[in-house]
Amino acid sequence: MYSWDPYAVKRLESIRADLDEVGVIDFVRTAVVELWRANRDRYEPEELFDDPFTLGVTTSRNLANRLWSQFHHEKRWRESGVHVTREHPATVLHGSGVDVRLVKVPFQAKRRPNFIADFDWANSSEARRLAAGRNHAVYAPPPRQPGLSMLFEIDLPGAEQAVQLCRDVALIWGAELDSGLTAGWLGFPTTSADRWLAVTDLWWDEPTSGPVAMDGGGPQSDDSAFERKNAPKPEIKLKPQRDEGSSQ
Repeated sequence: MYSWDPYAVKRLESIRADLDEVGVIDFVRTAVVELWRANRDRYEPEELFDDPFTLGVTTSRNLANRLWSQFHHEKRWRESGVHVTREHPATVLHGSGVDVRLVKVPFQAKRRPNFIADFDWANSSEARRLAAGRNHAVYAPPPRQPGLSMLFEIDLPGAEQAVQLCRDVALIWGAELDSGLTAGWLGFPTTSADRWLAVTDLWWDEPTSGPVAMDGGGPQSDDSAFERKNAPKPEIKLKPQRDEGSSQ
């Protein structure tokens, strides 16, 4: 359970609602689900020497390219005020007054990342490091104090107004190799030891008939390529968005 800054949570939930209203969240979720499933189907650790790292990198690059192409060329996004730019090799979404960068959860964390331990902007790309720095520059709450059940129990002067200046947002996504299920969150990166001002849920795939094995997609399998390519695909049931400020 994480104790995020309440002002940042409120601001982040407002951004989530704005992005959801114009269809950005559903669009990105669909892209993540389809691309992860496609790359998972062609995962070949023995024949092509794939590993989980190559799977994550390939899907991330496919996602960046797909979002660039579709957001850039489709008229409906321009009419809704959403546009994209390239931040090589990343694609950045701009809309609702914020800049959204895609961030993948480390593979080993699957869909249950530790939002403090699994992210370190100091060792990330320059673009992500600068984004976290900009949020910290305009909104830097005091560090949490031992013994407090919540991060802040007293109001901070001007905090509700200052957090409105945070405009660098991360759309975080994670996925499982064995089940093919994905999850997504929205977060405000910062340069403090907590890594985030706040994180809120976007989606969490639910299987309709239980996990489905890859029939050879895992690193320990010696099944044939034919069996892998013809493995049954998981049916994914979309779960309604959760309204809590916490991701756990």
